Amino acid sequence: RDARAISPSPANVTVSILSTEGDGTATEALLNTVRAVLNAEDARPVADRLTVQSARIVTWRLNAKLYFYPGPESEPILAAAESSFRKWLAEQGLIGQDVALSAIAAALHVHGVQRVEIIEPTQNMAISDIQAARCESFTISEGGRNE
Repeated sequence: RDARAISPSPANVTVSILSTEGDGTATEALLNTVRAVLNAEDARPVADRLTVQSARIVTWRLNAKLYFYPGPESEPILAAAESSFRKWLAEQGLIGQDVALSAIAAALHVHGVQRVEIIEPTQNMAISDIQAARCESFTISEGGRNE
Protein backbone atom coordinates (compact mmCIF):
# COMPACT_ATOMS: atom_id res chain seq x y z
CA ARG A 1 0.00 0.00 0.00
CA ASP A 2 2.86 2.36 0.81
CA ALA A 3 6.62 2.60 1.23
CA ARG A 4 8.86 5.30 2.66
CA ALA A 5 12.64 5.60 2.56
CA ILE A 6 14.55 7.68 5.08
CA SER A 7 18.25 8.15 5.75
CA PRO A 8 18.70 8.28 9.53
CA SER A 9 22.48 8.74 9.09
CA PRO A 10 24.94 9.00 6.19
CA ALA A 11 25.14 5.85 4.04
CA ASN A 12 22.23 4.25 5.94
CA VAL A 13 18.83 3.89 4.34
CA THR A 14 15.73 2.54 6.08
CA VAL A 15 12.77 1.55 3.93
CA SER A 16 9.46 1.03 5.73
CA ILE A 17 6.78 -1.03 3.99
CA LEU A 18 3.02 -0.89 4.58
CA SER A 19 1.18 -3.96 3.30
CA THR A 20 -2.21 -3.95 1.60
CA GLU A 21 -3.18 -6.99 3.66
CA GLY A 22 -4.34 -7.38 7.25
CA ASP A 23 -3.56 -4.45 9.52
CA GLY A 24 -0.80 -3.23 7.20
CA THR A 25 2.08 -5.11 8.84
CA ALA A 26 4.37 -6.39 6.09
CA THR A 27 5.05 -10.13 6.07
CA GLU A 28 8.59 -11.46 6.04
CA ALA A 29 7.99 -12.73 2.49
CA LEU A 30 7.07 -9.21 1.32
CA LEU A 31 10.07 -7.71 3.11
CA ASN A 32 12.38 -10.30 1.49
CA THR A 33 10.98 -9.45 -1.95
CA VAL A 34 11.60 -5.74 -1.38
CA ARG A 35 15.11 -6.46 -0.05
CA ALA A 36 15.93 -8.52 -3.15
CA VAL A 37 14.81 -5.73 -5.48
CA LEU A 38 16.56 -2.95 -3.55
CA ASN A 39 19.77 -4.92 -3.00
CA ALA A 40 20.25 -5.53 -6.72
CA GLU A 41 23.58 -4.05 -7.86
CA ASP A 42 21.88 -1.63 -10.23
CA ALA A 43 19.40 -0.43 -7.59
CA ARG A 44 21.62 1.19 -4.95
CA PRO A 45 25.14 2.52 -4.40
CA VAL A 46 27.60 0.00 -2.92
CA ALA A 47 28.27 2.09 0.22
CA ASP A 48 24.62 2.28 1.33
CA ARG A 49 23.54 0.03 4.16
CA LEU A 50 19.94 -0.92 3.63
CA THR A 51 17.35 -1.84 6.25
CA VAL A 52 13.93 -2.99 5.06
CA GLN A 53 11.26 -3.19 7.74
CA SER A 54 7.53 -3.21 8.19
CA ALA A 55 5.95 0.11 9.06
CA ARG A 56 5.05 0.24 12.74
CA ILE A 57 1.27 0.26 13.02
CA VAL A 58 -0.20 2.79 15.47
CA THR A 59 -3.81 1.91 16.25
CA TRP A 60 -6.49 4.35 17.28
CA ARG A 61 -10.25 4.40 17.92
CA LEU A 62 -12.89 6.96 17.11
CA ASN A 63 -15.76 7.77 19.43
CA ALA A 64 -17.77 10.75 18.20
CA LYS A 65 -21.16 12.32 18.83
CA LEU A 66 -23.01 14.27 16.18
CA TYR A 67 -25.46 17.03 17.03
CA PHE A 68 -28.12 17.78 14.43
CA TYR A 69 -30.13 20.78 13.32
CA PRO A 70 -33.89 20.56 13.88
CA GLY A 71 -35.62 18.84 11.03
CA PRO A 72 -35.83 15.44 9.46
CA GLU A 73 -34.88 12.15 11.04
CA SER A 74 -31.28 11.74 12.10
CA GLU A 75 -30.71 8.18 10.77
CA PRO A 76 -29.99 9.22 7.15
CA ILE A 77 -27.68 11.99 8.36
CA LEU A 78 -25.86 9.57 10.68
CA ALA A 79 -25.51 7.10 7.78
CA ALA A 80 -24.14 9.84 5.51
CA ALA A 81 -21.62 10.88 8.17
CA GLU A 82 -20.48 7.28 8.62
CA SER A 83 -20.14 6.86 4.84
CA SER A 84 -18.11 10.08 4.63
CA PHE A 85 -15.87 8.94 7.49
CA ARG A 86 -15.31 5.54 5.85
CA LYS A 87 -14.33 7.28 2.60
CA TRP A 88 -11.89 9.54 4.47
CA LEU A 89 -10.51 6.52 6.34
CA ALA A 90 -9.86 4.65 3.08
CA GLU A 91 -7.62 7.52 1.95
CA GLN A 92 -5.74 7.73 5.26
CA GLY A 93 -3.24 5.54 7.03
CA LEU A 94 -0.21 5.96 4.82
CA ILE A 95 3.27 6.00 6.29
CA GLY A 96 3.98 9.28 8.06
CA GLN A 97 0.39 10.55 7.72
CA ASP A 98 -0.83 12.23 10.91
CA VAL A 99 -4.32 11.74 12.34
CA ALA A 100 -5.79 15.23 12.73
CA LEU A 101 -8.92 15.88 14.77
CA SER A 102 -9.90 18.64 12.34
CA ALA A 103 -9.84 16.17 9.43
CA ILE A 104 -12.00 13.70 11.35
CA ALA A 105 -14.48 16.45 12.23
CA ALA A 106 -14.56 17.62 8.61
CA ALA A 107 -15.32 14.09 7.40
CA LEU A 108 -18.17 13.75 9.90
CA HIS A 109 -19.60 17.21 9.31
CA VAL A 110 -22.09 16.38 6.53
CA HIS A 111 -25.28 18.27 5.63
CA GLY A 112 -27.61 18.29 8.63
CA VAL A 113 -24.88 18.08 11.27
CA GLN A 114 -24.68 21.16 13.46
CA ARG A 115 -21.54 20.16 15.33
CA VAL A 116 -19.20 17.23 15.95
CA GLU A 117 -17.91 16.23 19.36
CA ILE A 118 -14.87 13.95 19.19
CA ILE A 119 -14.53 12.04 22.45
CA GLU A 120 -11.68 9.79 21.28
CA PRO A 121 -8.98 10.41 20.18
CA THR A 122 -8.46 13.35 22.48
CA GLN A 123 -5.65 14.98 20.51
CA ASN A 124 -3.95 14.96 17.12
CA MET A 125 -1.69 11.98 16.54
CA ALA A 126 1.76 12.66 15.09
CA ILE A 127 2.85 9.71 12.96
CA SER A 128 6.56 9.33 12.17
CA ASP A 129 8.21 8.38 8.88
CA ILE A 130 8.35 4.72 9.95
CA GLN A 131 4.77 4.49 11.27
CA ALA A 132 1.27 4.21 9.82
CA ALA A 133 -1.98 4.89 11.67
CA ARG A 134 -4.85 2.41 11.56
CA CYS A 135 -8.34 2.99 12.95
CA GLU A 136 -9.24 -0.28 14.64
CA SER A 137 -12.83 0.67 15.50
CA PHE A 138 -15.23 3.57 15.46
CA THR A 139 -18.48 4.60 17.10
CA ILE A 140 -20.48 7.49 15.70
CA SER A 141 -23.62 8.28 17.67
CA GLU A 142 -26.32 10.91 17.96
CA GLY A 143 -25.59 13.51 20.61
CA GLY A 144 -28.85 15.40 20.31
CA ARG A 145 -30.59 18.20 18.43
CA ASN A 146 -30.51 21.94 18.58
CA GLU A 147 -34.18 22.67 19.24
